[in-house]
Order: sequence, then C-alpha cells, then structure tokens
Amino acid sequence: MTNLFITTTLPLTEVWNTSFDGMVLLNEFGEIKSLNRSASRLFSSSPSSLVGISIFEVIPSEEFQKAFQSGKDQTGLSISLGTQHFISNLTSLPAGRGLEGYLLTLKNITHIQQLQQQLQQMNETRQLYDIILDHIEEGICMVDQQGKVIFYNRKMGEIHTLEPEAVRDKRVEDVWSVDEGTSTLLTALKTGRTLNQRETHFITNGKAVTTLTRTIPLTLGTKKAGALEISKDITEQKQLTETIHLLQNQHPQDTSSVSQTTRQNNTRFSFEHIIYTSAIMKQTIEQARRAARSNSSVLIVGETGTGKELFAQSIHNESPRKHSPFIAQNCAALPESLLEGILFGTTVGSFTGAVNKAGLFEQAHGGTLLLDEINSMSIDLQAKLLRVLQEKEVQRLGSSKLINIDVRVIASMNEDPLEAIQNNKLREDLYYRLGVVNLIISPLRRRKEDIPILIDYFINKHASSLGVQVTGIDEDVLLFFMNYHWPGNVRQLEHTIEGALNLIYEETHITAEHLPPAIKSKMMQHAQQTASFDIPLLYTGNMPEQVEKLERAMIQQALKQAKGNITKASEQLGISRQNLNYKLRKYHSLI
Repeated sequence: MTNLFITTTLPLTEVWNTSFDGMVLLNEFGEIKSLNRSASRLFSSSPSSLVGISIFEVIPSEEFQKAFQSGKDQTGLSISLGTQHFISNLTSLPAGRGLEGYLLTLKNITHIQQLQQQLQQMNETRQLYDIILDHIEEGICMVDQQGKVIFYNRKMGEIHTLEPEAVRDKRVEDVWSVDEGTSTLLTALKTGRTLNQRETHFITNGKAVTTLTRTIPLTLGTKKAGALEISKDITEQKQLTETIHLLQNQHPQDTSSVSQTTRQNNTRFSFEHIIYTSAIMKQTIEQARRAARSNSSVLIVGETGTGKELFAQSIHNESPRKHSPFIAQNCAALPESLLEGILFGTTVGSFTGAVNKAGLFEQAHGGTLLLDEINSMSIDLQAKLLRVLQEKEVQRLGSSKLINIDVRVIASMNEDPLEAIQNNKLREDLYYRLGVVNLIISPLRRRKEDIPILIDYFINKHASSLGVQVTGIDEDVLLFFMNYHWPGNVRQLEHTIEGALNLIYEETHITAEHLPPAIKSKMMQHAQQTASFDIPLLYTGNMPEQVEKLERAMIQQALKQAKGNITKASEQLGISRQNLNYKLRKYHSLI
C-alpha cells in the first residue's frame, strides 16, 4: 500500500477514493491525517471536518484503542458503528517520505453478517423440520433431480433397517443397487407420474414388513426438483387382517379340508401340511412325530418364517391331547406386566381394573400351550414360569390359591439358546426344563432342494383364489431363488410367490417382471455379480434330477470363486462346511 501511494503516477486522491473499503491515514497519536470518500460516508461527515480529530472520537471502541496503542500491525479487528459492522486492518507505515503513521482500512460486513444470520436461522428451521419429520410414523425419502438422497427420516430407516446418515447424500443406485426399471423414486423422477405400491419385504432378521408406498414427483414451476416417497408400515394391520381371516375360516360351518378336530382345538396344521423333499426336513419331522407321543416339554428353534408354529400345532394334533385346546402366545407382543396376567390369570383387586379371569395355563388345561419367542420374556417372568412348570400349579395375580394344571408347554425361539443364555436373554435352568426335546428347524437356504416343491405348492395355493392360470416360473427366476439366502425363509418365499401372482395378467409363468421390487433388485444384483460365470444346465429330466444338476453347478461355481477353499465356499452357499463335504463326497468330489 505504501508503494502504491509513493510510486503511482495517478494522484493519490484518485486512487484511494475509488476503493469500496474505507481508508484512514492516522498519525502516531491516532489523529486523522486523511481519509477517502468511503470512510467519510461511514462517519457521515465531510473529509475536511474530520481531519485533525482523534480516530477514537469517531470509533469509540476500547478494543480498537488498545490495538492501536500496542504499536503492532493488527488484522481482523471487529468494529461496530451503530448498526454497521466492519472488519478492519491497522498497518504501520514506514518512516520517511511524509507517510509516517498508520493506515486503517474498514471493510463493511453488515450485509454478510445479515446473510449469515439468515442462513443460521434457515439451518435451525431445517433442523426443526428434520426433528418433526423424524417423529412421524411414516417413512419419508426425498431425492433431488439427479437421484441423490437429500432427506431420509428415522421411520424410513426402521423400515429398511438402514441408518439415515448412511443414506443421505448418496445416489439411489448406490444405496439399493437399483436402476430406473426397479426404483420407484427414479421411475417417478423420470416419468413424472405418481406411483402407488404395496410391498412385503424381509429385513435382515427375517421379519416380514409390509408397507404402503406413495411416490410423488416434485416440481418447482415447470422445473423438475426431485421425487418424494412416503411409506406407511402396515405390518400390524396386515397381521390383524390375517388373524380375522383365520378366525373366519375356523367357523363351525367351514367346509375346508382341515379336520373337525383341528378346528375345535384352535389349530389348522398337522404334519401332512408340511411341504418338503429334503432329507433334513424329513428327519426333523420324524423327531417331532416321536416327541408328540409324550407329554414332555419341547423347545423349537428356528429362524423367522421357518414354520415353528406349524410344527407346534402338528405335534399337538399328533399327540393324545389333540382333542384338547391348543393355545399360542407370542411373548414379544406384550409388556411384562400384561403378559404375566395373561399367562397366570388375575383376580379382582390385583391391580386397578382387574377382574377374575383365568390365565392361558388354565385355559389350556389338558392341552398344549405354545410360548413363542420365549427369549423375549423378561428374566424375572421366566423364573415364575419355571416354577409353574416344575410344580404343575399356577397362582393367579392377587390370589393365594394354587390351581393344579395339566398343560404341555411347547416353546419356540429364533436364536441359538446357548447364545441367548450367554446374553442373559434366557435362564439356563428354564432352557433345560423346556428343552427336554429340542427341535432345530433348518432355514430354507440350508435345504434348497425344498424350494421347487414349495414354489409349486404356493402357486397352486394362491393362483385359484386370484383367478390366474400359472403353471410355473421362468428358469432364471428358479436359478435366482435357488441362490438367494431367503432371510424370511418359507414365509418370505410364499409372500414373494403370492405377490408375483397378483401381477400376472395373461402370462402362464412367473418372470422377473412379476417379482416384488426388493426381490427384483436382488436378482439384478446377483445377475451382475455372476455375469462372468456361465452355468451349463440342461433343463431336462424330473425334478430331483434337475435339482441335483443345479446343486452340482452351484457347488462348482462356489468352489471356483473361493479358489478351492471349502470354508469360504460353504459360506457363499449358505450351508455348513460339514454339509458341503458330504455333498462333495456324494458327487465324487468336484475339486
């Protein structure tokens, strides 16, 4: 700056009066020697009237005065003049040439501060909107015109089992491995049409989640701004509807194939209703048939959707108790205080509003009581349950009277009992009391030879009620089904087939286009991953021969991808290492 004043060929006043920033020359005592037009406008005075007065009279700031008196150059000093705000620099000028003293520059940042305050207010308002939208019971996802997620609330994360922070600012294709043909958001964005959809999908723990989804294109004037998807979780309503439908089917006038005995004891299933071809399922059914002959407790362990209640009802209907009640209670569906009263019964006065009512143990007297998801029951309540099982007598809440009971208890859970004990979710003594007979139901991915026959069964079951004529599924869909890990097991497979049949019009086969979007997306992803591998299959011969060919090809492909590592190949196939070794011996070794 000093060189500018000294060496420029332009007059000093012409140069510095063109600056938008205020500039003031001060002597060593802080008196104004000169100032430009911008500075004089800041002080609302003419330059001549300000020359010679102290700068501290027009800038009454102690902080600025201390900075000046320090004798050091200062940058970024904050100065306020009325409603105006400035950032200033104080620079000492070298002695000589008549420029001794200081140069004070003042940059007006009032408008910038106002914009910052407005931006902060807008951010706070947006954060409030985010909090509000995170507390509503509908899932919300919004993308911009490029398909990047710009909002994703807590409920949508619960539906998809995804963390919102892991989804925001990412492209739809990167999060869900979809394209315009399988993503409702991208379809609405491209076509400008509003889409409505009902879908049942299965999350990582195998739980079925049913949603109603509305996808809406967003515009600002005539410009595309993005797309909004709103999903409502109707899982509970769907379950209630199915329960009502089940009760209606159990009406005494029901003329279905279910026997009169099963209608009278609140059951629908027997062992004849279990569809399978696999040896492991045959073995499990044989174990269950043998267990049905006794009155011992049974613990059924299996993932969600494997058919634990189907086995429980079948055991009851195969037992001497088949003419007595069968009662099922999901222990995860009720809070502890309510569940205790339902199990053991209540008396007047035991709590506010309590009435004399028999519990499930009394209602199931002479029959069977199924306690589903027993590992969801609190440890304290498990202790009370253990006493009932040991003493064979129950005591209603609020009563001192003991009631003798004759009930066979079947318990079920969807996790390994030993892990549940280790995680303090299941009492060890209760486990040994319930697990007199242990039944382990294999997940569908470990008995894939059951998939084709289950597909045929579900097509026949649902096609007639939906009024469609379907004879099977395409070969590529069957291949994907045989490779898919099925987190929801048989229940998920049935829902997938039923959903596909709802989209059939005149076709006779289920194709990839009929699959639910989530399954279709998985199928496309699987096709991309295996595009470089050609599986030579000839679709000839009967079903067992076809399944064997497919199994051999899958094992060969898995071993090739795992470079001969049997452990990695078994993990890829979703079967145990021992099972893979057995199949290798069966097929005379493929490596």
